[in-house]
Amino acid sequence: MKSPLPVWSIPFLLALAGIAALVGQLSTPVLIVVGIETLLVSAYLLFRSHSEPTKRQPSSNLLSLFPGHLLVLIIVAMLDRPGILAWLWTILAPATLAYDAVGRSERLSSLVRMSISMILYGILWTDLFFVLERAVVLHRHLSGDQEIMIAAGFSVVGVFFIALGVYRHWIAAKE
Repeated sequence: MKSPLPVWSIPFLLALAGIAALVGQLSTPVLIVVGIETLLVSAYLLFRSHSEPTKRQPSSNLLSLFPGHLLVLIIVAMLDRPGILAWLWTILAPATLAYDAVGRSERLSSLVRMSISMILYGILWTDLFFVLERAVVLHRHLSGDQEIMIAAGFSVVGVFFIALGVYRHWIAAKE
């Protein structure tokens, strides 16, 4: 089986990481981690393109989502203070690689694969709900009680949405 993300996409991945570095408000340590992780994903794609295909494949193709992960990073980087969201994002690349490698392993259980998938799901949607909340607050120039109400509303909807997604992953792993 061919790699889910073709080798020719590596320059695109590097360009997206570069855009996040140029337009964003990311700290130097985050930029270093993002750069290293993007290089690791690129090296993994090269390795996978030259290795023999395995019989067992991951149940989800998360590697092909990495360009989208980088787009989320660009959005997070454009926040005034990306802080913890940027650090949460840095978990995505190693977890995606781990999921792909574990999904090909004959030894590891579906519980481990499901756990990695749920963690990735939670991180991505937490980042997206926070970014959406910030976009609404900044676009409408809200402050004070209105900003708190918007944040509370997004939090309630976000927790419910993420909980349903985790439950869906749980059910899919049981099948």
